[in-house]
Amino acid sequence: MLSRRLALAAGMATFLLAACQSAPPRPAPRGVDFSNFGPIVLGAGTIDVVNAYRPLGGKHVEDRAAVPPAEAVRRWATERLQAAGGPGRVRVTIKDASIVEVQLPKKQGLTGYFTNDQAQRYDGRIEVEVTGEVPDTGSGSFRGVTRSTVTHSTTVAENISLADREATFADITRRMMEDLNARLDAGIRKELAPIVRR
Repeated sequence: MLSRRLALAAGMATFLLAACQSAPPRPAPRGVDFSNFGPIVLGAGTIDVVNAYRPLGGKHVEDRAAVPPAEAVRRWATERLQAAGGPGRVRVTIKDASIVEVQLPKKQGLTGYFTNDQAQRYDGRIEVEVTGEVPDTGSGSFRGVTRSTVTHSTTVAENISLADREATFADITRRMMEDLNARLDAGIRKELAPIVRR
């Protein structure tokens, strides 16, 4: 009987030790970088970036990212869009650039005590509108608009480290920007085709 109790106690101690161990650290996330893409050259004199995003409701954590989504969009516009000159103008409007934290329910009872639950979900969303306008200079005017919305969500464990949490924010932003880059590239070349030089 004593040996059985000792075995049970040893098993419980091992289980508790395993439950308290943290997950191995994730590798450092790749940064937001568009240098491997060529510029989209536009027949315009100016390219303006307007941040019209205002956080509404929920627990917003986008400012805790090393590169917040709004700043990532600015970098995208700087690195991907190039003004070739002329009377036209291009405006990049950031309508949403959020990462919102959502608390997840924890398991109750003994199971909840001994398990490492997913504690939060982070919902990222970026919405961008690119407008190109050319005034009528005698040969006709032009106005084209393309819009894109991208999202990405992920959950994290309750014992996540601060470094891993910050890496999660960076990963959400990077994944959304990769998607946004592809969508806006295609949208600009289609909807703003008259002012696309190359």
